[in-house]
Amino acid sequence: MKVKFWGVRGSIPTPLNSDVIRDKIKQTLQLASPKDISNEESIDTFIDTLPMSIVGTYGGNTTSLEVRTSTDDLIIVDCGTGIKQLGHELLKTEFGNGTGFATILLTHTHWDHIQGFPFFAPFYIKGNRFNIYSPYNDIKERIEYQQVYTHFPINLEYMLAQKEFFIIDKESEIYINDVKIKNKSMRHPGGSFGFRFEENGKSFVFTSDCEFNIDEIDKIDTYKNFFENADVCVFDTQYTFEESINKIDWGHSSASIAIDIASMFNIKRLILFHHEPDYNDQKLDTVLSNAKLYMGINPDRRGNLTINIAREGMEIEI
Repeated sequence: MKVKFWGVRGSIPTPLNSDVIRDKIKQTLQLASPKDISNEESIDTFIDTLPMSIVGTYGGNTTSLEVRTSTDDLIIVDCGTGIKQLGHELLKTEFGNGTGFATILLTHTHWDHIQGFPFFAPFYIKGNRFNIYSPYNDIKERIEYQQVYTHFPINLEYMLAQKEFFIIDKESEIYINDVKIKNKSMRHPGGSFGFRFEENGKSFVFTSDCEFNIDEIDKIDTYKNFFENADVCVFDTQYTFEESINKIDWGHSSASIAIDIASMFNIKRLILFHHEPDYNDQKLDTVLSNAKLYMGINPDRRGNLTINIAREGMEIEI
């Protein structure tokens, strides 16, 4: 499996503004020496030494991931604003001439997970086919409601691609060709579901919008079959630990909780996700560094766990 991140923010899109870009330029110039900018090659070399938070951005689009199976089947997880750019890339393929097919999994229908749906260009091309799966028995009605005329000028029927909606049983398994996909109910206002993908002995877990407070930790064994031995786990870490204490029942977790769960269930690689919209790139650098510091407190317990933070455009192979 291959996974690509098209949207990594939670709650609301957070585009860079002029002040942020100016600050990045200022930091770059402060770090540069005359030899670093003496010619084009030295400039490129210098830029390559800069932290990503200065030279780039973690991204401001809301949740959307692309999963490619070993047989190149396309599975899209959630339709936040990140799906818009994915759609533009897909137009360069068979989706541009109306012969594309993809599966879409929806974790839940809060706006940051469906607001890109009306802007996904392949939906407007006749001949493209999409199977849309969710454990919610009114999933089609929810998506249709987002595009009633009072909310958006184009309704679902005007999008000419074939869109079939399938209701899957809660906490069940389905197969997309050779890929087994389990869903797991998560604690979140209004509900949410995580997905576990298994193919060729490898496993990938995606659990955005989940809150593991004291009540959930008390029954953590019920999550064992979902998390255990995952090769990669993308986990909601919108808050710091201190914030999560003050935001009980807001529906999100922290990096420290994610690390504890990853250690408990022998997860090999943890990716921090669903970034707080008020966090700039420097703050997200701090989130990652603090997570690694916490992970190092008890290295024997952490085992071989590695930790990263999601950014738009990041690709991983499992």
